[in-house]
Amino acid sequence: MKIAVCDDEKEIREYLAKRVTDTLAAEDIDGSVECFSDGEPLAERYSNGKADFSLILLDITMKNCDGLTAAKRIREYDPDVMIVFVSASAEYVFSGYEVRAFRYILKPELESGFAGVFRDCLRELTKSNEFHFSFQTGNQTVSLNIRDILFFESDKRKITVRCSGGREYSFYSKLDKVEEELKKHDFVRCHQSFLINAKKISSLKQGEAELISGDLIPVSKHRAKETNEAFLWALR
Repeated sequence: MKIAVCDDEKEIREYLAKRVTDTLAAEDIDGSVECFSDGEPLAERYSNGKADFSLILLDITMKNCDGLTAAKRIREYDPDVMIVFVSASAEYVFSGYEVRAFRYILKPELESGFAGVFRDCLRELTKSNEFHFSFQTGNQTVSLNIRDILFFESDKRKITVRCSGGREYSFYSKLDKVEEELKKHDFVRCHQSFLINAKKISSLKQGEAELISGDLIPVSKHRAKETNEAFLWALR
């Protein structure tokens, strides 16, 4: 589990990072924390397709790129990452709904309120992490969290699966079989040779789907309606 802490106050940043690390250790969860002092480099990581965080603890009022601006940019590329706003004031609470923030923590209440909020996050993330797709490649069994999968591409019986962070694997199977297993998890067959994660679509246009990674995937005419419906459903 990868967690980002973004706050322009060094003391708060270090405090949150320590609380996260200590809680993960106490819960026996394998995880890491990366800190950012401004929203710009965090948002930039997403626009470059190099971010795969499960949770972001995000300060709202920062001098250069504030948390709301950063969150809106992040949502253009990742509709799923969990965002928890951290702020000194409650005046921005309702703004969090615009970017589907999971929770809101006031800085004056961090010491007493952090543990409960963070454990709520872990419960939700653990629940969403229950679904994996497994396959055999060579003499190795690979199990991927479906939240990390961008798309599958079929070339005869060889299937390539592309994941966030640039990871790529190949295995032998039928795309029909993969589709049957994953269609209830927001995957849609947009083309005879492609099965994509509808939650990773950033935009659709005639004959093409652009994913949050920047990949352009062909959409055949007779699958366009189904692909569009899956995209809209994934935004719910």
